[in-house]
Amino acid sequence: MFSWGLHVSIIEPGIMRTAIVQKHTQAVRDVFMQWSAGAKERWGEEYCKSYMKKMEENPLLRNAEDPIKVVRALEHAVSSTAPCIRYKPGWQSKFVYYPLSLLPAWLADMYFVKTRILDVVPVGMKNQF
Repeated sequence: MFSWGLHVSIIEPGIMRTAIVQKHTQAVRDVFMQWSAGAKERWGEEYCKSYMKKMEENPLLRNAEDPIKVVRALEHAVSSTAPCIRYKPGWQSKFVYYPLSLLPAWLADMYFVKTRILDVVPVGMKNQF
């Protein structure tokens, strides 16, 4: 884009307090409730409860930030005569996601595996073992 005189800015927010994030836990709960009897049997109630608990305890979701930070970054990127190349609105972006982006992929993947893994295995998987 540089050769055409265009500036590109990247806006990389953390988790923002939007309607999707605020209703995510309830939406997942509603999906679990609508499962067929077969799906509930394969996954198991224990797994579903464990998943919900993990979601509710997630510090990044619990501390989702004000989306106005993204709006301000976007506003600056569009209206500035010298926009930044990279905007990192919010503490999650600066202290969690941006540092993770600097790590080798295998190490960043390890972080996501360790923070997303559940203690409970779906019933269907237990039966296969």
